[in-house]
Amino acid sequence: MDIRGLLVRKSFHVAGAVLLAVPLFARIEPAVYYAALALAAGFLYSIQVKRPQILLDLRRDVFKSLEDVFASLDKLVPVGRADLKVQYDALLGSIERAIEAAERDYEKRGGYLGLLMGAVGVLISYDIFGPVGLLPAVVGLAVYDSFSALVGSALGRHRLPAVDATVEGMLGGAVPTLAVFIAAGYGPLTSLVITAFVAVAEAYGVEDNLAIPLAAAAAAYMMLHVWRTPI
Repeated sequence: MDIRGLLVRKSFHVAGAVLLAVPLFARIEPAVYYAALALAAGFLYSIQVKRPQILLDLRRDVFKSLEDVFASLDKLVPVGRADLKVQYDALLGSIERAIEAAERDYEKRGGYLGLLMGAVGVLISYDIFGPVGLLPAVVGLAVYDSFSALVGSALGRHRLPAVDATVEGMLGGAVPTLAVFIAAGYGPLTSLVITAFVAVAEAYGVEDNLAIPLAAAAAAYMMLHVWRTPI
C-alpha cells in the first residue's frame, strides 16, 4: 500500500474523529450533535454516489480560486520572482495529489462510506450504551484504527485467520490505544478488555468505522454494568 496516501487518509480520519469528540469537551447534547453529523455525512455521501460531478467541480473551483488569489496578490504587491509562482503551483499540485492518494478505490466507486459510518456508529453507540461508551468509541476510531493501519501496512507480515489484517497491525494499534485508556484513568483490566473488543471489531468487522465504536462502547458498558469494574 502507498504509505504516503495512507498517512494523508489517516490524517483525514483523525480530523473526523476530532469532530466526533466535540461533545466530550463542549456542552452539546450528544444525541442531537451526532444526528446532525450523520445527516451531514449522509448528504455528502449521497452527492458523492449519485452526483459525483458536483464534488469534482467544487474541488476544481477551489483550486482555481486559490490560483486567482495568488494572481491578485501578485498584481497588488509584485515581487518580481517567477519562482514563487512555480512553488505555489507545485504546492497546490501536491495538495491535490495528496487528496487523490487519500481516496481508497472503493470510496471512488461507492462514496465516502467511512465518513458516514463513523457518524452513524458513534450515534448508535451513544443511543444504546449511553455516555459510558462515548470516549472509548472515539479513542478506538482515532487511535486504534490509525495506528493499526499504519503499522500493519509498514510491518505486517503475519495474517490473522480469514482476514487481511495482520498480527503486527493489531499489536501496533493495541499498544497506543491501551496507553491512551490508562492515561485517561481507565483501569488496566478495563483498558485491556475495551482494546481487545476494538481490535477484533477492526479486524473482522465489515466496516470498521461502524464496528469499532459499537464494540468499544459495548465493552465499556459491560465492564461497568455487568462485571461492575470501575472505569
